[in-house]
Amino acid sequence: MKGIEKAYFRRNIPRVLDELRKKQYDPHFFETIAEAKHFILDQISSGDTVGVGGSITLREGMGIVEEIRNKGNKVYDHWEADDEPVRRLELKRKHRGVDVFLSGINAITIDGILVNLDGGGNRVAGLCSGPPKVIAVTGLNKLVDSLDEAIERTRNKAAVLNAIRRKVKTPCVKTGRCSDCNSSERICAALLILLKKTSDIDHFFVVLINEEMGY
Repeated sequence: MKGIEKAYFRRNIPRVLDELRKKQYDPHFFETIAEAKHFILDQISSGDTVGVGGSITLREGMGIVEEIRNKGNKVYDHWEADDEPVRRLELKRKHRGVDVFLSGINAITIDGILVNLDGGGNRVAGLCSGPPKVIAVTGLNKLVDSLDEAIERTRNKAAVLNAIRRKVKTPCVKTGRCSDCNSSERICAALLILLKKTSDIDHFFVVLINEEMGY
């Protein structure tokens, strides 16, 4: 099936790229993770500070964080401080002032709307205001037909899978569905729907990869 899914994604890409350009993004399509990684690394200049939002795509899918460090860039990655709540929050707050912010995407519609869900707010904040340059990455498994489907995917698939991965004590871990709970361990609080590039971001790359990546 994967070959068929890749062919489907490839056929829809011209429309997605066109819609993203209309919304003032700078979109790029790559067949492989290696090609996309090379492109992303080229967009990060020497001396740039880099923030990395919570993303399985960037870390497990691409393994790009360490490669950015190896370039000599200062990287603010809150995942390296999971057991240090104070430092973790400090790193997340640094994302607002970095030169380049990297993020995954929970869902993207065929007409170029980006949807992301966040618990702390650092990722959705970095995607719409603060960093002059944003690079958002998504795989073929995140493409959906409509905004309703994007929100459904984000709340009832991506968020639930992340809750299971993090072993939090929320109802969705047991039921597999979001119940809009009031749990103290809830990981989803802010839903960002980007209808177009916000004016506070100077340059917003959307990198689409013809591979299944992340949740």
